[in-house]
Amino acid sequence: MKYILLILSSLFLTVCSQTISILSPTSGTEITPGQDVTVQLGFANSLTGVEHVSAVIAMINCAGAPCPSDASDTLGIPLFAGNYTPELHEGNLPPYQNFTVTVPSNLAAGTNMLTAAHFVLIGVSAVPVLQFDNVTVSTPSSAGTRRETSIRGRTVLV
Repeated sequence: MKYILLILSSLFLTVCSQTISILSPTSGTEITPGQDVTVQLGFANSLTGVEHVSAVIAMINCAGAPCPSDASDTLGIPLFAGNYTPELHEGNLPPYQNFTVTVPSNLAAGTNMLTAAHFVLIGVSAVPVLQFDNVTVSTPSSAGTRRETSIRGRTVLV
């Protein structure tokens, strides 16, 4: 019994030390609805065998209400779903991959949440693990921004 507990606790510590993280944008970053933003997903270096299966990047539209404490129940509006293949770039950052996604144009002004989910197989026995991370981002009020629209066949700024 002690042997099984030792194996389970070591597996738990291994999985906890290897997690997905949103490196960019950082919490509090201002993003503009309808614009592209680069999301940088990092994964810590590991001595344990890791096979990245996929990642999902999404946005929770908090619509003026408090954002959830985490994104494990819902990811929100999917912005990307597909392969995740982090690579080592700079020496001071973990291996990462950049994704360019478009911020939903109907995103509410105020605080919203950028979420990431990562499915990975860890270890020789390929233990399946689903991980989550999130950051809160700021969305400016549309009152201060100008956009083009067409009125009676003429393009005007509103």
